[in-house]
Amino acid sequence: MADKLQITIIGLGMIGASAGLALRRYQDKLLIVGHDPDPARAGKAKQMGAVDRTEWNLINSVTKADRILLALPAGELRETLELIGTELKPGCLIVDTADVKAPVLEWAAKHLPESVSFVGGHPIVLAENLDTASARADLFDKKLFCLMPSERSSDRALNLAVDLANALGAQPFFLDPVEHDGLAAAVSHLPLVMAGALMSIASGSSGWSDMRKLAGSQFYSGTWLAEDDSKGAAGTCVANEKHLTHWIDRLIDELELWKEQITAGAQDDLAKKLEAGQIATTAWVRAQAQGMWEEPLPISDLPTSGAYMRQMIGLGGMGRRPEKPRK
Repeated sequence: MADKLQITIIGLGMIGASAGLALRRYQDKLLIVGHDPDPARAGKAKQMGAVDRTEWNLINSVTKADRILLALPAGELRETLELIGTELKPGCLIVDTADVKAPVLEWAAKHLPESVSFVGGHPIVLAENLDTASARADLFDKKLFCLMPSERSSDRALNLAVDLANALGAQPFFLDPVEHDGLAAAVSHLPLVMAGALMSIASGSSGWSDMRKLAGSQFYSGTWLAEDDSKGAAGTCVANEKHLTHWIDRLIDELELWKEQITAGAQDDLAKKLEAGQIATTAWVRAQAQGMWEEPLPISDLPTSGAYMRQMIGLGGMGRRPEKPRK
């Protein structure tokens, strides 16, 4: 085992355990060590074969690691980076999986030594449950794995991050971290807020005891929350406050328009909106399933530093490696 590359996965929920299962394809070259503060999750991941062994002590799990995958919500990353920062092997590469990036890269720059490289990551997957038991080896196959290098990321670090994404079966997709957070606010964090708000007003209603009897698939799809850690989900929303509040304002304006059209009896206009939504949803689900993203996406008026991303990769396909990665 001494000549094997050690990859430590911190956080053994569905994402972390799936990463371990995917990396088992290279078990002759890798030693996969896992850590999770929840002994039950760690035990389940070991039982599934997602890791070669687990370490109950966080520091012990990382001191010999060549690569570290932080499969943790954003709210847990700052403390974790602070705890492990002085205990890491020189040359170690760290990649995270949180769905907010700019603040995470700031924490990494603050708490990690210059001898350690950090590349922000965010795998884009569709899953109904985030528990360890739902992990599977093909979770990342043909899915985008967003990679966001920091200003001090070397060519070597970027190449290693690409190798890790490829080893998981994913397609590396380069983004600027601020651009990423603007996009994620619309398609990840806003749906979370919408689901929570809808369930809050419905379940808080005096008629909920009867209302819930009529709730079917439409209500389920509108209130379903994949995140099993409410504190972690709330931390992500707060960390992406600037972008998320922009999209909440956009949603409020759109709902006001729908309200006006409903009040005016504008049935044809409403039907056109619903039909357009159905078409867009069908196209998106097909693209997600096939890993095909040729169709250009609208840039719109995202409150982000969009020039960087458009110059580097554009919005219509898989991101290309920048010719001169930032060092």
